[in-house]
Amino acid sequence: MNSPPRCDDILKSIAPGCVLPFFKPTYTVDTNLYPAAGAYYWLMQEKLPTHPGSKKWDSLLSYLGPDTPVKNANGQPWTSADSRGKVCPSSWTAHPADASVGTTSCDEYAMASTHESGGFPGGPNQVGDGKECAQLFTDKITSTDFGLLADIRTAKNGPTWKEKCGRAAIPNTQNETAFKKLQPTVWRLLDNDGFFVSNPGFEHCANATNTCAWRKVG
Repeated sequence: MNSPPRCDDILKSIAPGCVLPFFKPTYTVDTNLYPAAGAYYWLMQEKLPTHPGSKKWDSLLSYLGPDTPVKNANGQPWTSADSRGKVCPSSWTAHPADASVGTTSCDEYAMASTHESGGFPGGPNQVGDGKECAQLFTDKITSTDFGLLADIRTAKNGPTWKEKCGRAAIPNTQNETAFKKLQPTVWRLLDNDGFFVSNPGFEHCANATNTCAWRKVG
């Protein structure tokens, strides 16, 4: 039996409203515009043990809402910036890459705005340091193609795929904008509400065991 509508006035940027809690929305990454970011998220969904955010694996992400009871060191509600600081601290340095890749920055998956982030205290994927995540970077691999490669500066043999999270050097624009259209207030997401992430440019791939190329969608 489905649960009744849930109504709230917690989200201050919009009027009070209601949702059907049993409905779990899906955020679709524009993999035409953000292929490196989409490839990374898809790979993490396939290879990490918990398949975070994958609809194929029925593995929801849990939103880190403004009403979270978890507090930071200042006694304020824990935010995505707090989680990001654990996985992608200022001490992180990007792996060298071809100049054609452009400037890259640290991108974590599952995202800092979820309970599944490696930086979220008490979360299912909490790590003590971002170095414990699977380490990757974007680089040019042929004269025309780009790909994701293992960053072996920390883990000499690359990811074991037993890691709880991912940390990758992704082109800065893609890192900053791939989730820009995620609008939690439109979905009325509160703390711990579930949602999926879709990466359509890679969902034709049977698995992540073999190399799979990006496809333009639409």
